[in-house]
Amino acid sequence: MKDLVVCKFGGSSVADAQQFQKIKTIVDSDKRRRIIVVSAPGKRHETETKLTDLFYSTYDLATKNLDFSEPWKLISDRYLEIVADLGVQSEVQKDLNLLQEQLKSQAQEITEDFLVSRGEFLCARIMAEFLNAEFVDAFPLIQFNNRYKVSDESYRNIAETINTDKITVIPGFYGANTKGEVKTFSRGGSDITGSILAKACDATLYENWTDVSGLLMANPNIVENPLPMTHVSYAEIRELAYSGASVLHDEAITPCRDKNIPISIKNTNKPADAGTLIIPQTDKYSHVITGVAGRKGFAMLHVEKFMMNKERGFGRRLMVILEELNLSWELAPAGIDSMSVILEQSHFEKVESEVLEKIQQQLNVDLIKVSKDIALIATVGHGMTNKIGVAATLFQAIAEAEINIRIIDQGSSEINIIIGVDHCDFENAINTIYRAFMR
Repeated sequence: MKDLVVCKFGGSSVADAQQFQKIKTIVDSDKRRRIIVVSAPGKRHETETKLTDLFYSTYDLATKNLDFSEPWKLISDRYLEIVADLGVQSEVQKDLNLLQEQLKSQAQEITEDFLVSRGEFLCARIMAEFLNAEFVDAFPLIQFNNRYKVSDESYRNIAETINTDKITVIPGFYGANTKGEVKTFSRGGSDITGSILAKACDATLYENWTDVSGLLMANPNIVENPLPMTHVSYAEIRELAYSGASVLHDEAITPCRDKNIPISIKNTNKPADAGTLIIPQTDKYSHVITGVAGRKGFAMLHVEKFMMNKERGFGRRLMVILEELNLSWELAPAGIDSMSVILEQSHFEKVESEVLEKIQQQLNVDLIKVSKDIALIATVGHGMTNKIGVAATLFQAIAEAEINIRIIDQGSSEINIIIGVDHCDFENAINTIYRAFMR
């Protein structure tokens, strides 16, 4: 088996020509780095609009037959500036001209996903030219089945298409759907592309290059100087990523996990830093907890009915109501006569009245109550498993901080404890939990 490393470089890593130069140095320093995945160029400063958002604006204006020249000029200037600063002979000007003509004459025939995906496409074209590498488009190479999962056939096609003896550059963030159209991932989806390629090509390592030196035990915007994680398991990072840790897309774990491929989070600006290594299992527990993360924006639907536990199928029927209205749930803590379901508030509010009406009609409950503006916080770590007093430490610290806990949930694996608090207590709760375990 070849010793192969797949590298994904995020938006901040391809923001300008200077960042491209850093990537070339990184790639040249290790001959195993032969598959390169890139995002669209990121913001160079806080006031700059993201290129992805400019593509969305352009699409909106073009499909309404309105003047899209302003956002399009910002897009074009950005790519042409990178090309000029790198001094490469690029086909990007032709690509931009063709896209502009399509938007003027065929805007209704272009899908939003196609246009937005050009952010990564154009960046990958420039990177391939700069590295003197082969460019391979993610469309239609990466194909989704009807459940928007990468098909087994697609993994085989990727392995047969990519020549791992040479450097290949591939745009992240998109692939092909069953209709043969460009389909984008959710924001941050280039992480997923890199993971898919690592699995398909049997990589020995997947490096995810960003602008931080690995993962931290808490959000540095909330907790002052949180400690870094050197090693973390797939299960732990999945919990943390899902719960709000924003360095790695949570769906990027699965393809690598399927083949036990380690994931290294590295800093493009400080490549010598150790970073964080995500591996199948780790016994390196420097602390009881591995990290704490959270997200705002949840609502709690609470129902009560006497003798609920004796009513067969009650929980299933409640979930069917939510499913029929295209709602997915996060948690569902229950008692013998009560059940709560935690939902994303923005999705729930769109069909709230319908949900409440259906529950009352179909389940004949005694009480329905909705609580909003709830934040979920996950405290995660294999070091918590079978350790006496972990929950006591957490709840005592929260009580001393005078924070009201609205929800409590602990997985059977014992590697996480999730609590729900009011939005206004979110930052204080994360700080409190982190300090309680890091004294």
